[in-house]
Parts: sequence; C-alpha cells; structure tokens
Amino acid sequence: MIRYLLVALLLGGGGFYFASQSTDALLFAANLPDRFSSEAPAGTELAYGGGPRARLSVYGGGTGPARRPVVIFWHGGRWSYGDKDQYRFVARTLVELGAVAVLPNYRLYPSVRLEGAMHDVGAAIAFVQRHAAEWGGDPGRVIVMGHSAGAQLAALATLDPHWITEAGGAPVQGLVGFAGPYDFLPLTDDDLKDYFGPPALYPASQPINFVAEPARPAFLVQGLADTTVWPRNSEHLAAALQAIGGRVETHFLPKEDHGAVLSRFVAFRRGSDPVIAALGHFIQTVPGSAPAARADGAAP
Repeated sequence: MIRYLLVALLLGGGGFYFASQSTDALLFAANLPDRFSSEAPAGTELAYGGGPRARLSVYGGGTGPARRPVVIFWHGGRWSYGDKDQYRFVARTLVELGAVAVLPNYRLYPSVRLEGAMHDVGAAIAFVQRHAAEWGGDPGRVIVMGHSAGAQLAALATLDPHWITEAGGAPVQGLVGFAGPYDFLPLTDDDLKDYFGPPALYPASQPINFVAEPARPAFLVQGLADTTVWPRNSEHLAAALQAIGGRVETHFLPKEDHGAVLSRFVAFRRGSDPVIAALGHFIQTVPGSAPAARADGAAP
C-alpha cells in the first residue's frame, strides 16, 4: 500500500495532474510499484535483428486454445532517447486487458535517421507476426501502439505498410496512438530537420499523407493541454480517417499534457479508468485478418 501512495503523490494523486510534470518523472514513478512488487511482470527478451537495439520484450500470452490479440508498443523520446524497459507498466496494463504485449527498442538519432528507425519497426513487426502463435498470440490480430514519437512510428507503419511488407510481414490490423505527431510540418528544430531530411523526404514522414482505403481501426488519445505535440495532430488524423469511412475512436482530454496521458496506465488507477476500459474494448474488437494474409498461414 505504501508504494501505491508514493506513486500517487509523485503523479499528483487522486486524478489531479501537475502541468509541469515531465514524462521522465512519470516513467520513474509509474514503474515503482513493479520495482518493489513480487508480482512484477516478467518479460521474455528476444532479438528481432542484429545490433544492441534490435531487441524486444514479450509479456503475457499463454498456452490455451484461445489466441490473444497482440499489441506492440513503441516508446517515445523525440526519436533520440528512451528504452522499452521504462514502459513495463504499460505492458502490464495491456496484459490485464487480455493482450500479448510486446515492447521493442529501435535505433535512435543521431545513429540513424527516420529510414533506419522504420526498418527496425518493420523488422520487429514481421518478427512478431512470425512468432506470435508461440506466445499464445494471434498473428492475424496485431495492433501497433505508441506514445509521442513512438506513435508517429506506429502510425507510419500502419498507414504506409511497405515498411512491414519489405521485412516479410503483413499489414497490421489496428493503430493506437497516445499524443502522437501525425501532421507536424513545417519543421523548425535543427535536429528534426536532420532526422527527417533532406527536405524532399519531409512529406514521407507524415502519417497523415498515407491515409487511404482500406482504413485500419484507430484509437487516438490526446491531451488538450499538450504543448509538446499539438492536439491538431490527432484532430487532423482522426478527420482524415473518418473521411474515408474508417473506424476511429478519439479521447481528447482537456486538462492533460504530453506525459499525463500515460498516467492512466499506472497501477493505482488503471483498473477504473474509462480510457483504459475503452482501450480494452478496442483491442478485443479489432477484427483479424483473413487466413491467407497471415504471416504464418495459420487459421483464425
């Protein structure tokens, strides 16, 4: 109980959020319960490619006949920092919602630009599709999810699936984005100009430019007090998907900033949070792919 009270104080307990709260502070506090708990989630770490960042952790699953949906969560960090292990609390929530949770790392700026990161994203998704059945997951119901920069990578892989198919995988079945940049031109910061450049490549970095039929189901969460990623990103992507008849569920949260949207995954409140409940329903109702489109050829 003491550890939960400590987390509540660090996060601004009782559902009230500090506007100045940093994402790094939230990640530290959110993981405290699992650091001091005998019930901390045990992830299986695997290599999906070569190099130290080409690794992922798998949580949940099982050996029963019912295969679970698989959710791959991509961490944020301005495409230049962050690590999958900071988000174990998100994995735990996804497992509680009935999914197999996969947390990958990917190469970061300045060691790579966007193309390098997207090669990692495609390779990781294809790897998950090939092995999902071994973990009790359904390779035909893979959903990609991310926060901040991770949401941009997830959205680009969903809407421009050549990154996955070139790695030997199949298009994913759904997208979950928390505070994601999807329509963020013009670029003003030198590091981002370098990461997404040269300028001729800027349009290819914008997920909104790849909205086309058939639209995959999407679940978008955005804090309206976010000054890191402007809410217009989620608003524009939702409108574009709806315009082609896509299933889009949006949650615009008036008082929450860039980091606060993740606090809904922390242990002391995720069991009663309406956004988390809605996310669980979304995950369980995303339809699977046809058997012929599956990475392993398995039947539904």
